[in-house]
Amino acid sequence: MSVITYIRVSTVAQSKFKQQAKIKGKPFIDKCPVTLPFIERPRAQELLTTLTEEDTLYIEDIDRLGDNPKDILDGLKALLKTNANVIINKFDLEEGDSTAALKAVISAFETMINMKEYQMQEKTVEGIARAKAEGKYKGGKKGRKMNVERWMERNKDVIQGLKDGLTTYQISDLTGVGKTQVSRVRKRLREIEAEQIQDENEAESGVVDNNTLLAEA
Repeated sequence: MSVITYIRVSTVAQSKFKQQAKIKGKPFIDKCPVTLPFIERPRAQELLTTLTEEDTLYIEDIDRLGDNPKDILDGLKALLKTNANVIINKFDLEEGDSTAALKAVISAFETMINMKEYQMQEKTVEGIARAKAEGKYKGGKKGRKMNVERWMERNKDVIQGLKDGLTTYQISDLTGVGKTQVSRVRKRLREIEAEQIQDENEAESGVVDNNTLLAEA
């Protein structure tokens, strides 16, 4: 049985004395920017392969795992799979409650991410509808569909990685495509999905209007 504390710092000297007092057992320290996801950090990867159900891992707060909900969620899920007793100090829970607490946090983050994606998609749909109403929306459905198909063919490897739930770094490493381009593909894919929803809504609206006209006739 091992007791471990995970720490992330931007520099070795950062918060050295402050964090030293909170270390329990063996420290695992990653020197890296917070933007690097937990599952992609060298020491974290080593930690994930060595943790067992008999070990106890201490982390000061979940923000040590990443700078956005998706990266934090991926880190929490990876830790849950180790079956180790993971203690988030900020939650101030008894050790016996750690697994249940971890599952609860994961569930909360999943809900948060789903809501955020829905809101982004909804805003895109609203933007398209507004542009159409103002006559600023370019391209017919047929031509747009052909352009989308060509774009998806060019970026099929990146799109597949996104569908598989891989991170930007993982997709970049596997495909050789730059991280900036991967992010652009992710954003464009969301826009395409929003456009499809808008088209479906318009089609449904057209059916309703036709039925209304027939009823009135």
